[in-house]
Amino acid sequence: MQYGNEKTVAVKSESAEREKLSIVSPVVINGIPYEFSSRDIFKKFSITIPTNFEELSQELAVVKYPYSNRPQIIFSNPDTTVDIFFDCGKKKTSASLKDRVTTNKIVMEKLYRSYVFSAVKAGSQLGYFDFRSYTFDDDMYNLWFWMDLPDNTVFGGFSCPVRWQPQWQTPVLQMLQTIAILPVKSEV
Repeated sequence: MQYGNEKTVAVKSESAEREKLSIVSPVVINGIPYEFSSRDIFKKFSITIPTNFEELSQELAVVKYPYSNRPQIIFSNPDTTVDIFFDCGKKKTSASLKDRVTTNKIVMEKLYRSYVFSAVKAGSQLGYFDFRSYTFDDDMYNLWFWMDLPDNTVFGGFSCPVRWQPQWQTPVLQMLQTIAILPVKSEV
């Protein structure tokens, strides 16, 4: 949904490879064509994600994310192997977004020494890092991001099997570039 006065918060990508692929048109990933459309999240921001990603039911979310502090909104592809999730409500702090993202990465590196981490990327309102994690049945590619809204911080993430990382990494970074803060609607 376009409102006309959205505020884009993306971290711009430097890679020429990302210029070649565009989520504006269908993208084939692992033999499956994906079309993308904008979705409003928490009525606070919009992001372009695959149209066939559906919100996981509460029952399936509990199975896939068994801890009690699971993300509030989880979208997944039809076979639930690829997810994008969002959690809203973290209070903003006075620390810069880059410092907060870097601190989260350092904590994760200390907790999960076997994970393989990449560099932190951060702008003034959006920052992320990506990493490879290990599960019982597959190695996973993960990208975690934080975005500052006027009143709080959104934490989000993307995950897919590592074998699909080369196909998903560019579309995921392009999805982040579509994030736009929605204007506050006044109650009449």
